[in-house]
Amino acid sequence: MSLYNAAALSNRYKEKLDSYKNSIEVKNMAGCSGFHNEHLYAKGNQNKICEAVISFLSNLQMETDPIYRDSGCKYLYYWLYTYALDKTVTTANTLNLYKDLYRRYNEYHKGLNTFDNYINDMNEHTSDKLVKLTDIYDILDNFYESRTSLDTNNKCKSGVTELYAKYLDECRKGYDDDFCDELNIFRKKHNFIIQKVQLCQEKEYLLPPVVRVNRVRMTIIPFTLISFTALGPWIRHQIGKNRNVLNNMNEEPDQLVYSYEIEDDNFSMQNYNIAYNSS
Repeated sequence: MSLYNAAALSNRYKEKLDSYKNSIEVKNMAGCSGFHNEHLYAKGNQNKICEAVISFLSNLQMETDPIYRDSGCKYLYYWLYTYALDKTVTTANTLNLYKDLYRRYNEYHKGLNTFDNYINDMNEHTSDKLVKLTDIYDILDNFYESRTSLDTNNKCKSGVTELYAKYLDECRKGYDDDFCDELNIFRKKHNFIIQKVQLCQEKEYLLPPVVRVNRVRMTIIPFTLISFTALGPWIRHQIGKNRNVLNNMNEEPDQLVYSYEIEDDNFSMQNYNIAYNSS
């Protein structure tokens, strides 16, 4: 399980949180009437944020898939930082807000500390990287959604090139394998859209591979990728087509099943279905 699975799954969680936050129903939810946060207080919506978070955690607790739960807990941080606090508060203060709301959920709503393992796994470093990855996925998602309205000069320009280069540099200089792996998955999704959907073959529009100096390793595609993202239908198709594909990788280099080398630049997808409509 990658630390950053949530970055590629933001749409399904955001819709739920936004619906809770924008609900006109007066809930008077236990634990929220006495809730105070100086950063939310200035925006005048601290009770609505509290109720949205508790409603979201309650909904998440009913889910049985641990990966869905883990990604939901991590995305909740991104939502608080980006949409509730408008990225005006430090990572540390956002984590403190998150943990205060989670404490209220456990105390007033029988949370039973269900999400301790997921939330305690978060720190300033991983939270910062999660924000960066989710932001770049959002830019690509918006590009894809608006693709039919783009003119000829812009149909090949996703708008992520500079940001990707910056994050790629962070990957190469750092020691966060999960961050590099997720960045590589993002690159493959991006390049597929540019080449196969937008039909742009020029290399200037493609993102370079994630290659780390003096480091060759295998990265395992998270189960979440198969279950919830656009790669899922293609992977399942390939598994059914050839269960012995791992023994024939030299003959069929583009057949990706469960693993790929992080330096491999050969990638194609069939039966591509955008996952945003599956939630």
